[in-house]
Amino acid sequence: MVSVIVPVYQGERIVAGAVRSVLNQTYEDLEVLVIDDGSTDGTLAALASIRDPRLTILRQANAGTGAARNLALARARGRYIAFLDSDDRWFPEKIATEIRVLESAPVPIAIAYSSYYAVDDRGRLLNPAPNRTHAGDALDLLLDGEDFLMPSVCLFDRRIFDTLGYFKADRYHEDYEYMLRASARYPIYPTRERLVVYRQSESGKCRRILSDFARARDEEMAILADFEPSLTCTQNLRLRQNALRSLYCRFLMYGFDDHARRIQPEIDLSQLRKNKKGWLAWLFAKTGINLLASARISIQTYYLHARQHAWHRQLAASQLDLRYD
Repeated sequence: MVSVIVPVYQGERIVAGAVRSVLNQTYEDLEVLVIDDGSTDGTLAALASIRDPRLTILRQANAGTGAARNLALARARGRYIAFLDSDDRWFPEKIATEIRVLESAPVPIAIAYSSYYAVDDRGRLLNPAPNRTHAGDALDLLLDGEDFLMPSVCLFDRRIFDTLGYFKADRYHEDYEYMLRASARYPIYPTRERLVVYRQSESGKCRRILSDFARARDEEMAILADFEPSLTCTQNLRLRQNALRSLYCRFLMYGFDDHARRIQPEIDLSQLRKNKKGWLAWLFAKTGINLLASARISIQTYYLHARQHAWHRQLAASQLDLRYD
């Protein structure tokens, strides 16, 4: 059995679609644990419209995504654990494909992962994420800035949580912290397919925290404090530089140029020029011109205008409903 955990807060417009994308999986031996994190809108009414014996609805006073996931983990009965954010979706083959990856892995305990398509608040394709193929140890990748492992794209062997414990509910980046912790002990294996739809909301928590420079920086530093005792001096330095570089690039991508200038003195600029995004961030440091935000908008504009018909055909073929209303 696979236990699928779906935390939701104020999700009356989005949660039913997420749950249906789980219940429509080709792999049917599932339990779906939806945790309402103290919603005051019509979330529970939306869930009540779904009739399936595999669905269980849990409730808690508002305590955040990490606490909601932990509540469900304590109730989960599956051999495998998967997470789906309430505004994301899965293609029907996601779980079956990842189970095949884990069952064929050369080690008994591991993490399977897929890639994703990013969409906007209306379900329109913004860009397909790179199809990752890395297999094996992943800690070095994460220490150096690769951020392709999100809960919604992974399938975990349950024994990982039995060994490492649950999410740190008091952390804003509790998912990133857990992926670092897990990748330090367990290897990852790819499906080599995009099987997840990841919604990039204009009002999402990423943009909210980036608008507050002090909080955004403090949350990154909190992860460093968590891991400092378990990493070597060299690893700690790499993680710190990655956290600062990543935050610098995110500030630029979303147009917070002043925040980027504030954090720039803490960054080793020579380490930016390793990929296209880094080069554009480096150019901002040298010229003050934010080409990274422009590049992001240009890529999304291309997909919004040139790839929507093909995207709609792909969704229709998979019977995947992306309406967020």
